[in-house]
Amino acid sequence: YAYSRAGLDVKGLSKSKLRHLMEVGIIRFPSDLFSVFGSQSKKNNAEEEEMLNKIAELPGWGTLSSQNLAQSVHSVATGGVSLSRYIYSLGIPLVGTHASQLIASTYGNVDSFLKALEEASVYDEANDNKDESTLPFAVLTGDDGSEKVKGIGPTAISALLSFSKEQVQMKAAKDLANVLTIHHDDSSRKISAISSNRSGESNQKQLQFEGMTVVFTGTLPGMSRNVAQNAVKELGAKATPNTVSKATTLVVEGDKGGKKAKQARDLGIRVIDFAQFTKLIGD
Repeated sequence: YAYSRAGLDVKGLSKSKLRHLMEVGIIRFPSDLFSVFGSQSKKNNAEEEEMLNKIAELPGWGTLSSQNLAQSVHSVATGGVSLSRYIYSLGIPLVGTHASQLIASTYGNVDSFLKALEEASVYDEANDNKDESTLPFAVLTGDDGSEKVKGIGPTAISALLSFSKEQVQMKAAKDLANVLTIHHDDSSRKISAISSNRSGESNQKQLQFEGMTVVFTGTLPGMSRNVAQNAVKELGAKATPNTVSKATTLVVEGDKGGKKAKQARDLGIRVIDFAQFTKLIGD
């Protein structure tokens, strides 16, 4: 998500090359490359040179490729990205490109968005004395008295809340914001009007799981089974049982999907992986 075209759009960093840099420990978090190659300060020259050499020495890289990567990272860091691209780059489950645009247009700037995440991180769902105006992401849900943002459903809110509770992910989000220029979104909620004009497209999306019986199997990276089941129900699914049968329409296979995925294939039932699933519900 972070370096993809829809995210930070770092040129010269394919999935295989990104995986390689992660495997050797050069990249652990999205901010790692930007903290070295994105700085305009001369103080980073020695660190940048060391990083360039490390990458250049890796199989399949070389000096030119490492220099091109550094230039691309620097260009993104200094030229900046939109708030919606930054939000998408965080890889929050169920928050695809369109949802990221809606969230960005609502909060307007990265400080407001991160503040909302911070406030959500300390929210106690078990507290019975709830003031609706202080509920997580109230400006998105309309609990603050404003109009609810169309296109942001309960599952997306749940995903944002889950993300806010993860300290490592929250630190990564803040670190990335500190090394990037993130442009404000001044469109307020104009995107809601755009969304309304695209009702035909929205209706098509809502029918993606219309009448289906969807079974999930295996571990879904970064997403609870309950969130995934609610997501397909919002998009029209009829049922989300835990077992595969002849009535099953679709099986979503996570990590170590095992017997259910094999059973589905034996029955001729369509099986998709988690990446395909997130693309369906996120974009």
